[in-house]
Amino acid sequence: MSSFKMWCHGLQRRLLSLSSFHPALLFSTETSRTTRGRKKAKTALSMADYLVNSLGFSLEQAISASTRARKLKSKKNANSVIGFLKKFGFDKTQIHRTIFHYPLLLNRDVDKTITPKIRAFQDLGLSGSFVINLIASSPKIMRMNLESFILPKVELLKSILGPGENVEKAIKSSAWLLSGNPQKMQQNVILLQKYGLSSERIQKLVVLNPKCLLYRPELLQGSLVKVEELMGIKPKSAMFIHAIPLMLMCGEEALRSKYDVFKSYGWTDTDIAILAKRHPLVFRFSGNALRSKLNFIMKELRYGPEYILQHHCLLTLSLQNRIMPRAAVFHVLKETKLLKTGSSLYTVLCFNETRFLSELVMPYKELLPVMYDAYLNKRIGSLTESENYGQPHGSEDDRRLSLPRLVLEIEATSE
Repeated sequence: MSSFKMWCHGLQRRLLSLSSFHPALLFSTETSRTTRGRKKAKTALSMADYLVNSLGFSLEQAISASTRARKLKSKKNANSVIGFLKKFGFDKTQIHRTIFHYPLLLNRDVDKTITPKIRAFQDLGLSGSFVINLIASSPKIMRMNLESFILPKVELLKSILGPGENVEKAIKSSAWLLSGNPQKMQQNVILLQKYGLSSERIQKLVVLNPKCLLYRPELLQGSLVKVEELMGIKPKSAMFIHAIPLMLMCGEEALRSKYDVFKSYGWTDTDIAILAKRHPLVFRFSGNALRSKLNFIMKELRYGPEYILQHHCLLTLSLQNRIMPRAAVFHVLKETKLLKTGSSLYTVLCFNETRFLSELVMPYKELLPVMYDAYLNKRIGSLTESENYGQPHGSEDDRRLSLPRLVLEIEATSE
């Protein structure tokens, strides 16, 4: 017998001997795991049972939520929590969302834990409706420590934004403010002050984009430098606070790629610099979105960079929901000699929907039924990519309409 076979034979004998005298060593671990699994399943089922029978959860939702809870303390306590939430003003949907994401709230003491926390929010000047929406949208807040975690954050925000609705607006925009590092947030405020931003402008920045306070100070500082160097916007400019969050989210590489999109349509560096200084928010759109808009505006509507710079809203309006449908209607009315003298497409694009319908669509419901139906059914200009504009499409029923095709249909209908 080889040495390897002898070693295997010896090992087998030792294992058999061990199992004969100490069977628990072989099976105790598996038995323990099974017991724990059954106990856990029973606990989860207990929570799931309450969620289904008392709160109207589906079984799937209840099982999912119960995995986030250790156990249901008692049905009486859970009923007390739900009763408190209803009395405070939570509706069924808000209760459902809150408990689904934080089922352990059902185990909390109403008088000792929940009431003091909600009262503290109100004492800080936050309205009851805001507190309800805050908890329903970010239930994790209810598991944060009131004294050491929540109150210091809110007090810091009040010192930055002042008392009143600004704190509500900032937290509503980003509940992450309540979980941010207060030291980091304070450092970012000091950094903005060093750049010459007044308290009023910092307040406006934080209300517009609260996440600016949550970035690492070194990252925020780098973005401030790039706003000035890459976009040419000085700290004293009113556009500076709008460009900061753009640079933080976009980054230098992505911004340069968007510049290249404009260059591919004949824009010069000077044109792009003017656009960046005057209207930095244009660059919040993706490169593909900008390409689609430029393709339609410059190739179909035949507007050049100079006109677009003077009417920059063209680049911020929705291409599919506003520019293309309204351009089609404008073109049809112009071709059929029904357009009012002196009307411009840009003016029409700036109308609110009610005015646009009342002045350019509804009056022609009987005379131009194809145009009326096409606009209301959102069939006009619903191309997903404007570079496909005017290309062949599917059947007569499901094809998307282009401007020339719509005019031909209207003329045929009117004969």
